[in-house]
Amino acid sequence: MSARTITVEITGMHCASCGILVDDCLEDVEGVVTSQTSTKTGMCVAVVSDFVSDVDVLAAVDEAGYSGTILSSVAAS
Repeated sequence: MSARTITVEITGMHCASCGILVDDCLEDVEGVVTSQTSTKTGMCVAVVSDFVSDVDVLAAVDEAGYSGTILSSVAAS
């Protein structure tokens, strides 16, 4: 399986529960391997299969109730 790492800037998070909700929504997307969200930095780093699109990732962030911007998407090592 080829994978890539996506970094997303997320706006609107205020507490640890917000980060957990984002991670839960992302991890419900088929092909998302891991998701780690920091409310301190407002960033999420997700490792996803190549077939997961940036749109899929942003849709999951939106489903959690937040806005996201893709900052980077690189092949996972």
